[in-house]
Amino acid sequence: MKRSIVEMLVCPSCCNGLELVVFNQADNEIMEGVLSCLCGGRYPVIGGVPRMLPPHLMPGLTSDYPAFFARYPEEFGPVISLEGSSGIQRKTQDSFGYEWNWASDFVGDSFPEWFPEGIEPEAVFSSRRGLEIGCGAGRHAEIAAHYAREHFATDLSRAVDPAFERTRNLENCHVIQADAFHLPFKPRSFDYVFCLGVLQHMHDPAEGFRRVAQQAQEGGLLLVNVYQNSRPVMQFLLEVVRKVTTRLPNSVLKVISLSAAFAEYGLFIVPWRMLKRTKLAGTLGRVVPQRLDEYTKHNFHTCATDWFDRLSCPVKLHYNREDLESWYQQAGYREIVVTPFWKAFWNGCGRRLSE
Repeated sequence: MKRSIVEMLVCPSCCNGLELVVFNQADNEIMEGVLSCLCGGRYPVIGGVPRMLPPHLMPGLTSDYPAFFARYPEEFGPVISLEGSSGIQRKTQDSFGYEWNWASDFVGDSFPEWFPEGIEPEAVFSSRRGLEIGCGAGRHAEIAAHYAREHFATDLSRAVDPAFERTRNLENCHVIQADAFHLPFKPRSFDYVFCLGVLQHMHDPAEGFRRVAQQAQEGGLLLVNVYQNSRPVMQFLLEVVRKVTTRLPNSVLKVISLSAAFAEYGLFIVPWRMLKRTKLAGTLGRVVPQRLDEYTKHNFHTCATDWFDRLSCPVKLHYNREDLESWYQQAGYREIVVTPFWKAFWNGCGRRLSE
């Protein structure tokens, strides 16, 4: 954490400013410390990342980082839930935190595909200050920060640890552990906001969208995506499987996901990738599922992490185009564009106008 971002942060409970006390610093990075609010909120800086979680999620930090709290017992004391811990949010933290620490070196090359046709990432980010909700291991944050004036990347889970390491050498990139429903920023603080692959896993996606949408300033862009409600039979069958898999330990799910990816990649994706180079491609392409064709553009790790996503996340919801359009409209956005990304996602883009 760089000292310069303290003025951008506010208490997620009362939105007041914060006071920083440094415990440990390495060069220009504050590695350990605490951000305190007059309301009594205390937010630790662990491993270079400020942990700006609301009270009901703070107890999870003591489970995830016991050594830190053992080093500073007088500064924090016992962490007690004030609202009752959200089981779904904690399970979501655990699932994605495990995934993106396991797959921390994941490299995805599909970032430009999340943008509407004709809109280039450089045009959105260049010389602007922006916010990313759900940064995972930081691969998109790393790309955005190369264009942006300043980029803030948040995630609910321990994924912020590999994200911090991945972007640590970028002076304009800041990683923060935060809840999208209680963001530690004042409304309208950013020129752009994007939230990719996240809303559909929230316990209340519509409300999550509303909270995220508040962060863009007048004229700012908001880019999100959600799962399409386009394959009801496959969705039903997957939900039947997920009744079991969401109850399994992450270590077991990792083995299952890798096994499924090996089978799918070896038996279907690689053969079709090879056949696409032959004269049979035109004929077979009419019957090959679009999902399979899409995966020929990606590597094995993408396939494996996607399987883990499908099988592990506690919440997995699907939407129609009209759902996403209405969220934008209700949040005061115009110039709304919602386009399909194969048969899996709706990609949304809108601009916030003055109220």
